[in-house]
Formats: sequence, structure tokens, C-alpha cells
Amino acid sequence: MNRKSFAISITVGIAVVLLLFVGTGATTILSTTYAQTATLGEPIFVEKGGDITFQREIGPNMTQYTFTSNGTMFGNIEYSKTGEYVAVSKGNNTIFDQGKGVLTTNDGSETANYTFIEVFNGTAYQGASVYSTNSTGELSILNNALVIYKLEEDESGNYSGTQWIWK
Repeated sequence: MNRKSFAISITVGIAVVLLLFVGTGATTILSTTYAQTATLGEPIFVEKGGDITFQREIGPNMTQYTFTSNGTMFGNIEYSKTGEYVAVSKGNNTIFDQGKGVLTTNDGSETANYTFIEVFNGTAYQGASVYSTNSTGELSILNNALVIYKLEEDESGNYSGTQWIWK
């Protein structure tokens, strides 16, 4: 295993442990305690979305989705995201999602790939994304970055969320 694959494996492992922790009721810790400390700092992304562009059942309690969303990074870099994920219903209004996507600056000059896992607990999505990019510009901070987030969904399926780089 090469060094880059090992580093990504460790990062994904940390994200999985974080999600397991978050999925067991640590919402208050994530959104209140850690989000207000220097560990996370100011949010990197503020995002709105909810445009599901494709949906199909792929098995018992499993659905595949594609989506788009829009947001701002550091309050002034506008971007759009496209992606896909598989949602697995765990019962009791709990859903586990795993997916991937591409973030693109609105001028189209830079992109970053990401993978994510998240848990929906009936009121909000909490998750982690791992980013990679070859960008040397505005998105360069996302290379090998672990981002944690919380998204809240309205009755229409639209969401808004805040995301932080874990430093």
C-alpha cells in the first residue's frame, strides 16, 4: 500500500469512527461543543440544496440518489456540488448514507472530489467528507481535508447546512 492510500485509509477510518460516535446521539457535542472551539474554527462551507435529480430503489431498504447543491466557501467563493449516494434505512427514522461527488467553483476553474458518510436521525444529517484536489488556488485547502457537517432538512426535502474542516 502506498503512502497516499495509507493516509486516505486512515482518514476514512477516522471519519467512520466519528460517524459512529455522532450516530449514537452526540449531536449536542458535535454542533455545540466542538463547533465552538478552535479545533474546528469558523465554518468553511454554508450550503443549501435538496435537488434530487435521480432516485431508484436498489434493494430492501436501499435507495440510490443523485443530487445537486449550491453554497459558499469562506463566505465569498461560490460553488456547486453534484454527487450520488446510497441510502440505507435502519428503521426508527434512522438512515445511513454513503456517497461521492464533485465540488466545482461557479466559474468552473477548480474542482475537488469528495466521498462522504452520514447518518440521518429523524431531524438532521450529521456526517463527514474527505476531499481531494489538484487545485493550487482557492480550493487547495481541501486537498486531503476531513470535513464534518450538520445539515437540517425542511418538509419539502430542502436542506441547509454548515461544514467545518477538522484541523
